[in-house]
Amino acid sequence: MALAAWASPRPARAYRPFDQTDADVAETHDIELELGPVGVVHDPAGTSYIPGFIFNYGVVHRVELVFDAHHAFLFGGPDVEPRRRELDSELLAKMVVREGALQDRPGPSVAVEAGAILPTVPVAGGAGAAVTAIASERWPALALHLNGEWDYTRDHTFTFIGGFIVEGPDAWVVRPVGEFFFEHETDLPVTVSGLGGAIWRAAPHLAFDAAGRVADQGGVREIEIRAGLTWAFSVD
Repeated sequence: MALAAWASPRPARAYRPFDQTDADVAETHDIELELGPVGVVHDPAGTSYIPGFIFNYGVVHRVELVFDAHHAFLFGGPDVEPRRRELDSELLAKMVVREGALQDRPGPSVAVEAGAILPTVPVAGGAGAAVTAIASERWPALALHLNGEWDYTRDHTFTFIGGFIVEGPDAWVVRPVGEFFFEHETDLPVTVSGLGGAIWRAAPHLAFDAAGRVADQGGVREIEIRAGLTWAFSVD
């Protein structure tokens, strides 16, 4: 199995540095390991470091399992322990319900992703749930991915997140990328977030990404620098 993984690498899609995703899944028995984003975040509470990872596994045709821990770790800044208790990870299943441009078919690709929001270490609060609808379209000059997400948080509140990802030409080895989203949680100010960066396809199975992000929640500004990589391989 290890030999097959090295001999038959699959394309790395590199959907970090984003917070949202696209309407595609890993091929059956393929693994996509996304290391990152490794973020450096500056806000009024100080400067923090947020490493993370995402593990995607293609279970069957059009379905993948996702373990998302890119918001699960935090180091640095004051009051680290209370802030860590606010972090979470997710265990999700994602299904392509309409094959389209991302599967080399005509028209938009549509997917649904759903699963559990989990507490991280140290454990605090209960579990939650998340469901996301995604639509993607790709043209020669750009790709666009629309996301609408509904969460029931571990604090038993409701959150809606809506936004989009835009990418430059897929044929470019280094393509510019951007992301915008807004997030509204019950009884909290709306968060507005914008990101700009690039993805470098270093090899068919390996891609690197870097981006800067600015977010605002009720007048509190957060600035973040992100970097990461995606490695894809088969375990047939």
